[in-house]
Amino acid sequence: MLTRKYSVATALAAAAFIAGTTLVTAAPASAATVTQCKTSSKTFSLPSKPDVKVNATICIQRYAVSGGYRYYKAWLSKVSWDGTSWFTGGKRFNDISVLARAEHGTTVVRNCAYGICEWNNLTSLINNSESGSKTFQSGSGGYGIAWVKTKSPNWLADATVSWDVADDGKATASWDLADTATVY
Repeated sequence: MLTRKYSVATALAAAAFIAGTTLVTAAPASAATVTQCKTSSKTFSLPSKPDVKVNATICIQRYAVSGGYRYYKAWLSKVSWDGTSWFTGGKRFNDISVLARAEHGTTVVRNCAYGICEWNNLTSLINNSESGSKTFQSGSGGYGIAWVKTKSPNWLADATVSWDVADDGKATASWDLADTATVY
């Protein structure tokens, strides 16, 4: 099969040469903006309170290629939560925060360098409303965005949610969100 593909490609190139035209092959648009996002969901069991389901969407974007560098940004794009209708307030969490990361390769980043990871604290949002959502902007100057300038391709967004449920007597726990697809 490989020989046949090679023969067809060779024949097309030869025909183009004979006809006096140039055979052009499509190449990826390296300067085009490319974005990948991924949503993860988790239901939190809360003592003496209704459970709450949280959905979190993270994104990675290659937004420029210039001077041999690639520019990526990773961020928490959206979070939504939904509890039951009879709970009208109170403290669900002592803390619930998202650490969004831009990652290269398969090694999970736990100790983050400046700019590679960014925190978003969701505690007041989720504690102060039965259900809701918040969309975070990916624009320049936005808080909670990991910015990367690199010569290395193939980055993805990853995130970990750390939470401490109010009044459960347990230590802080974590939830690893699903990675986005890799952006070249």
